Amino acid sequence: MKNKEVRIYGGGMSGMIAAYLLSREGYKVVVHEKESGFGGSSDYNPSTHVTPIDPVATSRYIGIDISECFLPISRPIPFYFNHTKIVIPQEGFYAVERGTRATSIDSLLYSKCVDSGVEFVFSSPLKREIAENQKIPTIIACGLTPSVYKMLDIPYLRWEGWISRGATTISNYAYTWWGDCVTEYGYFSSVEDYYFNLLFSTAPVRKECLDRYRRFMLREEGIEHDNWTPAAGVVPIASPENPRLFHKGMILCGTISGVMDPMFWFGISGAIISGKIAALAVINPESAGIEFKRFTSRFRRSYLIKNRFWYKYFRHNANKVEKILKIIGTENVNNLLGAFGNLALLGKIKQPLVPGFGPYNTEHSWSSRPN
Repeated sequence: MKNKEVRIYGGGMSGMIAAYLLSREGYKVVVHEKESGFGGSSDYNPSTHVTPIDPVATSRYIGIDISECFLPISRPIPFYFNHTKIVIPQEGFYAVERGTRATSIDSLLYSKCVDSGVEFVFSSPLKREIAENQKIPTIIACGLTPSVYKMLDIPYLRWEGWISRGATTISNYAYTWWGDCVTEYGYFSSVEDYYFNLLFSTAPVRKECLDRYRRFMLREEGIEHDNWTPAAGVVPIASPENPRLFHKGMILCGTISGVMDPMFWFGISGAIISGKIAALAVINPESAGIEFKRFTSRFRRSYLIKNRFWYKYFRHNANKVEKILKIIGTENVNNLLGAFGNLALLGKIKQPLVPGFGPYNTEHSWSSRPN
């Protein structure tokens, strides 16, 4: 196994997990990144994310201790439908930071990669001639980059919206807002002293919608940002068959492989797990294929629910959801969500770590101890 080579395109979280694991197994690993540094696209990072995850079990599964990067959410998470609020228990949700700041998960992984001998080549994007002529195992971990999806003929949905980010005094918190002017939602999250706020949709998000979202933020959450910039990207949830580990002779890793929840667009857990599976695909393709299929086993069901039910009946009608919640009673809904969360914590309800995906078994880890 010594002196075998692997080439990885994408120096974000999932690509670096694959790189570190392969380097630890004796491979010579070269990571190519289109940006001038590690940590994913500067279009979206630095960023913060709140996600359902078990950091200890996830660390055990991938064989890398990343638990220090995940901080528990400090209070219940509000979900708003226009002006109507329900809350979900914060237990099981963690905040994590992406990008190049010292407190990010990417910085932790980059340090591990450098220490293990991984070579990085920055300002080195994937080119078609490379994709069509792989002489050594090649892993593609290019996240949300539209040109790569087009180059590799991977079905995608385009999204666009507005991003604000920067310093904050709000720690380890998140909220979500659904409004009729977006197909998806507005989302605020914070980790320690940094925040990320995204209003996004699969349809154009007009300035009037952003203004409406900003009025909501100030009225309901007491939060106000002035530094909004337009953003756009693509995601691999255009087809129920999107998840793919092997594609055109290459190994897909991270978001581009389809390890993303089609319902709420959770992607952190998927990217982390797929980094381990992509590394395994180099060593044992059959075992990696089994793991990938197991982890994405509920993608199709979640995709169909989103497209045949949620989009069909509620896509542009947060008012309808608001009316239903008022009929049921928000207090009753909150009590039900709290009871569901307590049962899940007690192990009475077996939930996947990411909605839309099957749970993974930590016994499939390469190593018994995180490093």
